[in-house]
Amino acid sequence: MERTLDLMHRWGYAPTIDALASELFGGRVEPDRLFDVIRTSERFIHIDRFVCLPGHEGLLRESCLRVQTNRAMNGRAKAVAQDFAERLLRLCPFVECVAISGSVASGGYVPADDIDLDIFVPDGTKYLTYAISLALSFGASLRHRQHGRLRKIICINVIWTRSQTSPFARNDASLAFELLHCRPLVGPKYFREVIRRNQWVEGYFPQVAVEPVPVSAPPGPSLLGKLVSWVVAHPAMLTVAERIGRAVSHRIYDIVHWLRRNDRAARERLDFLKRAKYPYEVFQD
Repeated sequence: MERTLDLMHRWGYAPTIDALASELFGGRVEPDRLFDVIRTSERFIHIDRFVCLPGHEGLLRESCLRVQTNRAMNGRAKAVAQDFAERLLRLCPFVECVAISGSVASGGYVPADDIDLDIFVPDGTKYLTYAISLALSFGASLRHRQHGRLRKIICINVIWTRSQTSPFARNDASLAFELLHCRPLVGPKYFREVIRRNQWVEGYFPQVAVEPVPVSAPPGPSLLGKLVSWVVAHPAMLTVAERIGRAVSHRIYDIVHWLRRNDRAARERLDFLKRAKYPYEVFQD
Protein backbone atom coordinates (compact mmCIF):
# COMPACT_ATOMS: atom_id res chain seq x y z
CA MET A 1 0.00 0.00 0.00
CA GLU A 2 2.85 2.39 0.85
CA ARG A 3 4.41 1.84 -2.59
CA THR A 4 1.17 2.78 -4.35
CA LEU A 5 0.68 5.86 -2.20
CA ASP A 6 4.28 6.92 -2.80
CA LEU A 7 3.68 6.80 -6.57
CA MET A 8 0.49 8.82 -6.25
CA HIS A 9 2.18 11.42 -4.07
CA ARG A 10 4.95 11.82 -6.65
CA TRP A 11 2.24 12.75 -9.14
CA GLY A 12 0.89 15.29 -6.67
CA TYR A 13 -2.24 13.84 -5.12
CA ALA A 14 -3.67 11.86 -2.23
CA PRO A 15 -6.28 9.31 -3.35
CA THR A 16 -9.65 8.37 -1.98
CA ILE A 17 -9.90 4.97 -0.33
CA ASP A 18 -11.87 3.74 -3.35
CA ALA A 19 -9.23 4.95 -5.83
CA LEU A 20 -6.42 3.42 -3.80
CA ALA A 21 -8.29 0.12 -3.53
CA SER A 22 -8.73 -0.07 -7.30
CA GLU A 23 -5.12 0.86 -8.15
CA LEU A 24 -3.09 -1.06 -5.57
CA PHE A 25 0.13 -2.81 -6.44
CA GLY A 26 -0.76 -6.47 -6.83
CA GLY A 27 -4.40 -5.92 -7.78
CA ARG A 28 -7.70 -4.54 -6.55
CA VAL A 29 -9.11 -5.10 -3.08
CA GLU A 30 -12.46 -4.22 -1.50
CA PRO A 31 -12.44 -0.57 -0.31
CA ASP A 32 -14.00 -1.39 3.06
CA ARG A 33 -11.37 -4.03 3.70
CA LEU A 34 -8.65 -1.53 2.85
CA PHE A 35 -10.22 1.10 5.08
CA ASP A 36 -10.20 -1.30 8.02
CA VAL A 37 -6.43 -1.66 7.61
CA ILE A 38 -5.83 2.08 7.22
CA ARG A 39 -7.83 3.25 10.20
CA THR A 40 -6.10 0.84 12.58
CA SER A 41 -2.57 1.71 11.43
CA GLU A 42 -0.32 4.63 12.32
CA ARG A 43 1.44 4.35 8.96
CA PHE A 44 -1.37 6.23 7.20
CA ILE A 45 -3.30 9.46 7.65
CA HIS A 46 -6.93 9.57 6.53
CA ILE A 47 -9.55 12.30 6.48
CA ASP A 48 -13.01 11.93 4.94
CA ARG A 49 -11.97 8.73 3.13
CA PHE A 50 -8.87 10.35 1.63
CA VAL A 51 -5.55 8.81 2.60
CA CYS A 52 -1.87 9.77 2.49
CA LEU A 53 1.48 8.88 4.01
CA PRO A 54 2.85 10.97 6.89
CA GLY A 55 4.53 14.10 5.59
CA HIS A 56 2.08 14.51 2.70
CA GLU A 57 -0.87 15.93 4.61
CA GLY A 58 -0.79 19.04 2.43
CA LEU A 59 -2.12 16.98 -0.48
CA LEU A 60 -5.35 16.03 1.32
CA ARG A 61 -7.25 19.31 1.03
CA GLU A 62 -6.26 19.96 -2.58
CA SER A 63 -7.14 16.39 -3.56
CA CYS A 64 -10.53 16.66 -1.87
CA LEU A 65 -11.33 19.84 -3.81
CA ARG A 66 -10.12 18.24 -7.03
CA VAL A 67 -12.36 15.19 -6.61
CA GLN A 68 -15.37 17.42 -5.90
CA THR A 69 -14.70 19.49 -9.03
CA ASN A 70 -13.96 16.37 -11.06
CA ARG A 71 -17.49 15.07 -10.48
CA ALA A 72 -18.89 18.14 -12.23
CA MET A 73 -16.27 18.73 -14.92
CA ASN A 74 -14.80 15.36 -15.93
CA GLY A 75 -17.59 14.61 -18.41
CA ARG A 76 -16.87 17.83 -20.27
CA ALA A 77 -13.14 17.08 -20.31
CA LYS A 78 -13.74 13.61 -21.72
CA ALA A 79 -16.00 15.06 -24.41
CA VAL A 80 -13.28 17.54 -25.42
CA ALA A 81 -10.73 14.69 -25.49
CA GLN A 82 -13.03 12.48 -27.58
CA ASP A 83 -13.60 15.30 -30.07
CA PHE A 84 -9.84 15.86 -30.32
CA ALA A 85 -9.17 12.14 -30.83
CA GLU A 86 -11.72 11.93 -33.64
CA ARG A 87 -10.31 15.03 -35.35
CA LEU A 88 -6.82 13.53 -35.09
CA LEU A 89 -7.97 10.23 -36.62
CA ARG A 90 -9.56 12.08 -39.54
CA LEU A 91 -6.20 13.70 -40.30
CA CYS A 92 -3.95 10.81 -39.22
CA PRO A 93 -5.84 7.57 -39.94
CA PHE A 94 -2.67 5.57 -39.20
CA VAL A 95 -2.75 6.49 -35.48
CA GLU A 96 -3.25 3.24 -33.59
CA CYS A 97 -4.53 4.43 -30.21
CA VAL A 98 -5.39 7.65 -28.39
CA ALA A 99 -5.85 7.37 -24.63
CA ILE A 100 -6.75 9.81 -21.87
CA SER A 101 -4.23 9.96 -19.05
CA GLY A 102 -3.36 12.42 -16.28
CA SER A 103 -5.93 13.97 -13.97
CA VAL A 104 -8.88 13.22 -16.29
CA ALA A 105 -8.07 9.50 -16.05
CA SER A 106 -7.21 9.52 -12.33
CA GLY A 107 -10.36 11.38 -11.28
CA GLY A 108 -8.84 14.64 -10.08
CA TYR A 109 -9.52 16.96 -13.01
CA VAL A 110 -10.09 20.68 -12.50
CA PRO A 111 -10.72 23.20 -15.32
CA ALA A 112 -7.24 24.72 -14.96
CA ASP A 113 -5.65 21.36 -15.87
CA ASP A 114 -4.55 20.31 -19.31
CA ILE A 115 -6.34 17.29 -20.78
CA ASP A 116 -3.47 14.80 -21.12
CA LEU A 117 -3.39 12.32 -23.99
CA ASP A 118 -1.09 9.39 -24.79
CA ILE A 119 -0.83 8.52 -28.49
CA PHE A 120 0.44 5.30 -30.10
CA VAL A 121 1.67 5.48 -33.70
CA PRO A 122 3.55 3.38 -36.29
CA ASP A 123 7.31 3.79 -36.55
CA GLY A 124 8.41 6.77 -38.58
CA THR A 125 5.29 8.89 -37.96
CA LYS A 126 5.98 10.36 -34.50
CA TYR A 127 6.78 13.94 -35.43
CA LEU A 128 4.30 14.20 -38.28
CA THR A 129 1.65 13.15 -35.76
CA TYR A 130 2.99 15.54 -33.13
CA ALA A 131 2.98 18.54 -35.47
CA ILE A 132 -0.60 17.83 -36.55
CA SER A 133 -1.61 17.27 -32.92
CA LEU A 134 -0.19 20.65 -31.94
CA ALA A 135 -2.22 22.34 -34.68
CA LEU A 136 -5.37 20.55 -33.48
CA SER A 137 -4.53 21.45 -29.89
CA PHE A 138 -4.39 25.13 -30.86
CA GLY A 139 -7.78 24.72 -32.54
CA ALA A 140 -9.19 23.23 -29.34
CA SER A 141 -7.86 26.20 -27.37
CA LEU A 142 -9.60 28.59 -29.79
CA ARG A 143 -12.92 26.71 -29.58
CA HIS A 144 -12.92 26.53 -25.79
CA ARG A 145 -11.53 29.94 -24.87
CA GLN A 146 -13.50 31.80 -22.22
CA HIS A 147 -13.96 35.57 -22.05
CA GLY A 148 -11.44 35.93 -24.85
CA ARG A 149 -8.75 34.17 -22.80
CA LEU A 150 -6.72 31.63 -24.74
CA ARG A 151 -5.04 28.83 -22.83
CA LYS A 152 -3.66 25.38 -23.47
CA ILE A 153 -6.43 22.76 -23.32
CA ILE A 154 -4.88 19.61 -24.79
CA CYS A 155 -1.47 18.28 -23.75
CA ILE A 156 0.18 15.53 -25.77
CA ASN A 157 1.67 13.72 -22.82
CA VAL A 158 3.66 11.17 -24.83
CA ILE A 159 3.75 9.69 -28.34
CA TRP A 160 4.88 6.08 -28.42
CA THR A 161 5.97 4.37 -31.63
CA ARG A 162 5.43 0.66 -32.16
CA SER A 163 9.12 -0.17 -31.73
CA GLN A 164 9.22 1.74 -28.44
CA THR A 165 6.45 -0.48 -27.05
CA SER A 166 7.73 -3.80 -28.44
CA PRO A 167 8.70 -4.04 -25.63
CA PHE A 168 9.24 -0.86 -23.61
CA ALA A 169 12.84 -0.08 -22.73
CA ARG A 170 11.71 0.37 -19.13
CA ASN A 171 9.84 -2.11 -16.96
CA ASP A 172 9.41 -0.15 -13.73
CA ALA A 173 6.48 0.72 -11.50
CA SER A 174 6.21 4.33 -12.72
CA LEU A 175 5.68 3.29 -16.33
CA ALA A 176 3.27 0.55 -15.27
CA PHE A 177 1.32 3.20 -13.33
CA GLU A 178 1.14 5.42 -16.43
CA LEU A 179 -0.25 2.52 -18.47
CA LEU A 180 -2.73 1.69 -15.71
CA HIS A 181 -4.16 5.18 -16.14
CA CYS A 182 -4.47 5.01 -19.94
CA ARG A 183 -8.14 5.11 -20.94
CA PRO A 184 -8.38 4.42 -24.70
CA LEU A 185 -10.71 6.70 -26.64
CA VAL A 186 -9.85 5.04 -29.95
CA GLY A 187 -7.83 1.90 -30.55
CA PRO A 188 -8.61 -0.16 -27.41
CA LYS A 189 -7.63 -3.39 -29.18
CA TYR A 190 -4.22 -1.98 -30.00
CA PHE A 191 -3.77 -0.92 -26.39
CA ARG A 192 -4.49 -4.52 -25.35
CA GLU A 193 -1.75 -5.62 -27.75
CA VAL A 194 0.69 -3.23 -26.07
CA ILE A 195 -0.11 -4.75 -22.68
CA ARG A 196 0.27 -8.28 -24.06
CA ARG A 197 3.69 -7.35 -25.45
CA ASN A 198 4.64 -6.09 -21.98
CA GLN A 199 3.31 -8.64 -19.55
CA TRP A 200 5.61 -7.29 -16.83
CA VAL A 201 3.00 -4.52 -16.39
CA GLU A 202 0.58 -7.05 -14.94
CA GLY A 203 3.24 -8.02 -12.40
CA TYR A 204 2.74 -4.58 -10.87
CA PHE A 205 -0.94 -4.01 -11.65
CA PRO A 206 -2.91 -7.12 -12.70
CA GLN A 207 -5.99 -4.92 -13.02
CA VAL A 208 -4.54 -3.35 -16.19
CA ALA A 209 -5.52 -6.57 -17.98
CA VAL A 210 -9.22 -5.76 -17.58
CA GLU A 211 -10.70 -5.06 -21.01
CA PRO A 212 -11.21 -1.33 -21.63
CA VAL A 213 -14.72 0.01 -22.06
CA PRO A 214 -15.81 -0.36 -25.72
CA VAL A 215 -15.66 2.87 -27.69
CA SER A 216 -17.18 3.98 -30.96
CA ALA A 217 -15.59 3.06 -34.27
CA PRO A 218 -12.93 5.54 -35.46
CA PRO A 219 -14.08 8.10 -38.03
CA GLY A 220 -13.07 7.85 -41.65
CA PRO A 221 -10.27 10.06 -42.99
CA SER A 222 -10.93 13.52 -44.33
CA LEU A 223 -9.57 14.59 -47.72
CA LEU A 224 -6.52 16.02 -45.99
CA GLY A 225 -6.25 12.80 -44.00
CA LYS A 226 -6.14 10.82 -47.23
CA LEU A 227 -3.29 13.02 -48.41
CA VAL A 228 -1.42 12.46 -45.14
CA SER A 229 -1.99 8.70 -45.53
CA TRP A 230 -0.54 8.89 -49.03
CA VAL A 231 2.56 10.60 -47.64
CA VAL A 232 2.91 7.92 -44.95
CA ALA A 233 2.67 5.19 -47.59
CA HIS A 234 5.69 6.62 -49.47
CA PRO A 235 8.90 6.29 -47.42
CA ALA A 236 10.80 9.12 -49.10
CA MET A 237 7.89 11.54 -48.63
CA LEU A 238 7.40 10.38 -45.05
CA THR A 239 11.06 11.00 -44.22
CA VAL A 240 10.75 14.58 -45.40
CA ALA A 241 7.46 15.07 -43.55
CA GLU A 242 8.99 13.69 -40.34
CA ARG A 243 11.93 16.07 -40.56
CA ILE A 244 9.67 19.05 -41.15
CA GLY A 245 7.30 17.90 -38.39
CA ARG A 246 10.16 17.58 -35.92
CA ALA A 247 11.64 20.98 -36.76
CA VAL A 248 8.30 22.78 -36.55
CA SER A 249 7.08 21.04 -33.39
CA HIS A 250 10.45 21.49 -31.65
CA ARG A 251 10.29 25.22 -32.36
CA ILE A 252 6.77 25.44 -30.92
CA TYR A 253 7.85 23.37 -27.91
CA ASP A 254 10.76 25.75 -27.23
CA ILE A 255 8.57 28.84 -27.55
CA VAL A 256 5.91 27.50 -25.17
CA HIS A 257 8.47 26.68 -22.49
CA TRP A 258 10.27 30.00 -23.02
CA LEU A 259 7.00 31.80 -22.33
CA ARG A 260 6.76 29.87 -19.04
CA ARG A 261 10.36 30.54 -18.07
CA ASN A 262 9.38 32.75 -15.11
CA ASP A 263 6.81 30.27 -13.78
CA ARG A 264 8.76 28.28 -11.21
CA ALA A 265 6.00 25.71 -10.70
CA ALA A 266 5.77 25.10 -14.46
CA ARG A 267 9.56 24.67 -14.72
CA GLU A 268 9.64 22.24 -11.83
CA ARG A 269 6.74 20.29 -13.30
CA LEU A 270 8.50 20.07 -16.67
CA ASP A 271 11.69 18.80 -15.03
CA PHE A 272 9.69 16.16 -13.15
CA LEU A 273 7.90 15.02 -16.30
CA LYS A 274 11.16 14.74 -18.23
CA ARG A 275 12.52 12.44 -15.52
CA ALA A 276 9.28 10.48 -15.16
CA LYS A 277 8.83 9.91 -18.91
CA TYR A 278 12.48 9.30 -19.83
CA PRO A 279 13.35 8.14 -22.50
CA TYR A 280 9.88 8.73 -23.97
CA GLU A 281 9.47 12.49 -23.53
CA VAL A 282 8.83 13.77 -27.01
CA PHE A 283 12.31 15.04 -27.91
CA GLN A 284 14.41 12.66 -25.83
CA ASP A 285 15.26 10.49 -28.83
